[in-house]
Amino acid sequence: MLYKHWKIIALAIVALFWSGCSDDSSSKSKEPIACVLDHMWSPDDPSCTNPYSCTDTYYCNDKIVCYTQYEENKVTLDCRDENGNKTIYTEDEFKSKYYVESERIH
Repeated sequence: MLYKHWKIIALAIVALFWSGCSDDSSSKSKEPIACVLDHMWSPDDPSCTNPYSCTDTYYCNDKIVCYTQYEENKVTLDCRDENGNKTIYTEDEFKSKYYVESERIH
């Protein structure tokens, strides 16, 4: 009798083990990613004549580099990955995904 149904039994066993190998992103940790603040500038610093040369620069452990952009009363972070792909975060979005190692409370 088992000989007739060996394919179904084998498939059930494979499915059982396969379900334990889920790559569901919802099960991954949502722990913030560490960044190091390399340069820190004030947007009203008189020595900053070019806003792109006077920006906070964050180097993050996921190999993202982010630059702070100050526009009027709005702060955004222009982030680039190793391939040059760009993502813009609001300050709150950045803080929900990343933290600066020197500013983290342990």
